[in-house]
Amino acid sequence: MSNGPLPTRLIFLSDLPSCSHGEKVRFLGCVSQYDPTTGTLCLDHAYPASSANAAVTAAVDVNLLLETLKCTDTQVGEWVNVMGYVQGVEVEKGGKKTKAVRRGEGKEASEVKVVKLQAVMLWSAGAIKVWEYEKALDLRKKAEVMAK
Repeated sequence: MSNGPLPTRLIFLSDLPSCSHGEKVRFLGCVSQYDPTTGTLCLDHAYPASSANAAVTAAVDVNLLLETLKCTDTQVGEWVNVMGYVQGVEVEKGGKKTKAVRRGEGKEASEVKVVKLQAVMLWSAGAIKVWEYEKALDLRKKAEVMAK
């Protein structure tokens, strides 16, 4: 048994619903909403495209980070990296329009899985090339599967 912190698992935002409660994760997401009254940052990342029918939104509690959070980190459209702990998953029924749908790139989701997380770190992804990130993480996931 280790006395150190739990390791962080790098995943896609769409993989969050399969994580266990309390699991420590790191992922990339695009800010779709920020509620300053609750300190909740909502993030989306419509990848892979096949996940459009069961859209996933990360509802990230950033209250522990308010002293270090930059105003740009909460702007709609900003890509951010999050490291935190999964707190639970809720399913919202009904046709919520995901960001990809609003851009005309996908279908309206029949259900949305909202994964609640407690953030311990959050930082801007800067001028990231999202498709390169997606490709690199896909390759990493395939390598992890092959190594098992």
